[in-house]
Amino acid sequence: MNQDEIRATLTVALMAAFADGAKDERERDAIRKVADALGAGEGIDLPQIYREVLIARPDIGTVAARITTPEARQLAYELAVGVCEADGSRQPAEQEFLARLAT
Repeated sequence: MNQDEIRATLTVALMAAFADGAKDERERDAIRKVADALGAGEGIDLPQIYREVLIARPDIGTVAARITTPEARQLAYELAVGVCEADGSRQPAEQEFLARLAT
C-alpha cells in the first residue's frame, strides 16, 4: 500500500470508530493497532487524520475511492469491522456505516 492508501485506510478505520457516536477506549486501542500494523509511524500524522475525521467529516465514498486495489479495499473493510466490534458489539449506526463502506 502506498502512503495515500494507508491514510485512506486509517481514515476509514477512524470513521468506523466514530460511526456510533460513542467514544470507547477499546476502539481507540484498535485504531492504534491498525496504525501500527500499517506502518503508520512512517510519515503518517495520525492526530491530523483524527482532526480531519472529526472536523471535516469526509465522505466515505471519496475516502474509499483512494484505496485502489481489491486486496487493499478488503483489508480496509475488515479493519473497519474489527474497529466497530472492538467494544464488544456492533451498533445499528456502525452496521449502516459498514453497509455504505461495502458498496
